[in-house]
Amino acid sequence: FTYIAILLFLFLPIATIQTILLNDIQLALNSNEYLSYKTITVSFLVFIIYVLYCNTYKKKASANFYSYVFSAVVLGLGLLLSYTTLYIFLNQLGSYQLPIIFSIIFLLIVMCVSSYDKFLSIIDENTKYKIQLELDKMQEEYSAQLDEKLNELHSLRHDMKNHLIVIDGYAKQENYTKIHDYIFVITDNLSTTDPMDTGSSVLSSLLYQKKQQAGRLGISCDIDIQISHVAIDDFSITTIIGNLFDNAITAAQKCSSPWVRASLSQSGSYLELTIDNCHCEKIKEKNGEFVTTKKDKNLLHGIGIKNVRKVVSDLNGQIDISYTDDTFHVGILLPNYE
Repeated sequence: FTYIAILLFLFLPIATIQTILLNDIQLALNSNEYLSYKTITVSFLVFIIYVLYCNTYKKKASANFYSYVFSAVVLGLGLLLSYTTLYIFLNQLGSYQLPIIFSIIFLLIVMCVSSYDKFLSIIDENTKYKIQLELDKMQEEYSAQLDEKLNELHSLRHDMKNHLIVIDGYAKQENYTKIHDYIFVITDNLSTTDPMDTGSSVLSSLLYQKKQQAGRLGISCDIDIQISHVAIDDFSITTIIGNLFDNAITAAQKCSSPWVRASLSQSGSYLELTIDNCHCEKIKEKNGEFVTTKKDKNLLHGIGIKNVRKVVSDLNGQIDISYTDDTFHVGILLPNYE
């Protein structure tokens, strides 16, 4: 009943608009053939709009520019079918071209509609591929920095005797300021890279990259890691961590004393993730969803909180979001079996 009601709700206004534009009410009443063509074209337009709406609603979490363009092309072909058919009929009654043109456009639309899911699947795979490239690049950069820091440690160990001789010399002179400065230089050189051991190279490099990003923006970012094993697939954990950190950083950087805190721990058979951040703007919600104010639309930004919810749901996890006037909190539990 609902399906029929929706189709009727679409059919009547579309038929009315078409009749007003073509001014063909008299011809429709006098010609059964024209009325049949008109009914078919309007019904097909209704079907196209309904199918595109259902697919867009179903895929709204991952909808992107290309899917909307595809929908516009299919709808445009439907309109072309409708008005070309009726225009030819109006101006060339009985034209042999009419059935041919109608059939060609009809087949084009059927092909487009039937390949809609395949098209979205290709776009989704392409998006995942690009994200994987970003992850691979982050892993390479993180590994290179760790290797560089490891070489520095080896070099420091090799030169430790000389460093201790210098410090001992300052100690004999009771020059404690020099001792402090010398030790500071050594430790500062070693603190540039903060290794993060999560048991997943992808997650470790992503967390490192997000902490570096926050640091470049002057945001205090503390990440407490109490896990040694991650059983969640790379794409899912990247979607969750990437988006939550991007949202937290974007909100925090607008505050005078920005901060972000995150923790990852194992709670029984679940991975427990919490991210808290400060914010200084009014939280906006629409239909239970948070309205973004971000201008940056890169791959990891664009998926959004809605897709985080979807991924958590697909993994049979739980998500809790709460906020006050100046803090925002996200807590997530995900199955993470040993």
